[in-house]
Amino acid sequence: MWVSGRAQDVEAQITVIHPKVQISNTQIFSSLQSSISQFINQRNWANDKISSIERFKINMLVDITGYELNSNDFQGTIQIQATRPVYGSTYNTVVFNQLDAEFNFQYQENQAMEFQQSANVYNLTGMLAFYVNVIVGLNYDTYSSEAGSPYYQKAREILNASQNISGWRPNDGQSLKNRFYLIDNLTNDRYLPVRKSLYSYHMNGLDVMHKDVQKGRDEIYKSLENFQELTRVFPNSMLLKVFFNAKYKELIEIFKGASAAEQSKAIELLSRMDPANKLFYDQIKT
Repeated sequence: MWVSGRAQDVEAQITVIHPKVQISNTQIFSSLQSSISQFINQRNWANDKISSIERFKINMLVDITGYELNSNDFQGTIQIQATRPVYGSTYNTVVFNQLDAEFNFQYQENQAMEFQQSANVYNLTGMLAFYVNVIVGLNYDTYSSEAGSPYYQKAREILNASQNISGWRPNDGQSLKNRFYLIDNLTNDRYLPVRKSLYSYHMNGLDVMHKDVQKGRDEIYKSLENFQELTRVFPNSMLLKVFFNAKYKELIEIFKGASAAEQSKAIELLSRMDPANKLFYDQIKT
């Protein structure tokens, strides 16, 4: 339950690995891991006080692929997964699961993690704050329809302040799969059906399954139907990829428990909406 006041609202587990960087003194990587953890976990991100049960849980795996000692330049990738608890259960559902292949920045051991909301003075904290705001926004969207908007706006401010830095522009990285298009989709009214479905999927679907599995499953199916037209018109949308990257494994398990007729309907709908994972959806009938 969200109440007035402030407290720690994010629990982030950070892991920094460097298998491709062979240096004798690896303390810099331990320092980096600690600095990222402190920056995220010792800062308030939400506008509300979040109960300890509902804290936003994040796992970040930073893979350093290049390091220049003289310039303090780091090249790497970051895999980010965020979950939120499902009411009435011990299950945590994935709301965000994304790989950013352009996680590049400068860092010195024990460096102060400076951050300004509307001016990306330090690319490492800018990228971290961007993703935390996206995750907080997605979590809010699952609890209240369109409630994540203030956090997406914060992420957009960071992106707007970063347009002279590689990794933030429309053509950087993988086409239509970068930070620019992530926040573009989240703040574009065209994709509101996806955001609205996040609420119905979680609050009317997953969160009622502890007392009525069939009702919850039916609501989840309806939540998917509500944005199926978007998957036809904009099949390469970043937000659609974010949704199905987070949910496809869960959807398989949800519909495995359905009747044979419901399984067939689910496989047909999901395969049409998310053809990249069609072979996985066939597992619903196994």
